Amino acid sequence: MSPDWDHCFPNCPPLGHRLRLAFPARWVRFHSLPGSKRYPENESEYAEVLARHNIILGELTDPEHDVVLVTTEYSESPSPINPNASLWRTIPMHEAEDEFDEPNYWHLYTSIRVWRPGEFDPLVRLIAADAMADVLIVAPDCRWMLHPYDGGMDVLSESPQACRTLRERHLAWLSAREDGM
Repeated sequence: MSPDWDHCFPNCPPLGHRLRLAFPARWVRFHSLPGSKRYPENESEYAEVLARHNIILGELTDPEHDVVLVTTEYSESPSPINPNASLWRTIPMHEAEDEFDEPNYWHLYTSIRVWRPGEFDPLVRLIAADAMADVLIVAPDCRWMLHPYDGGMDVLSESPQACRTLRERHLAWLSAREDGM
């Protein structure tokens, strides 16, 4: 995935908050709940969160196609934590971000998953409850990327036109803020 990543997202590490700033013409943020509510409080709201994520993923790829799931573990050591997982890369966050005073490393692991509606529901539930973070779902050729977060999802489409089309289909899910956040 690295050569494709570096081609599609040049000079940008796989960090959700950096991607939206580096590629604003391809970026759109969708909120998971009406009124930009951040956290679901009941099963009906969780159902809405899951439905929106599945709809967007269904517009990015077709069922039964491969996608790459990128998950993150954090440590104070440059050595990966999980020797049994497929390490993609390690990012020294204390060098990449000003907010870290001590050594802090993000170990990014990849796994190939076959996407079908509901495939990521358990993961999205954890993210919506702020129990997990820094996950990416990426096309194998890196032409698009979805970054779920507690409150919604950031999407980088394959082109500015694809981004506009996606945005226009789901206007009610957009932020009312001028910056799209």
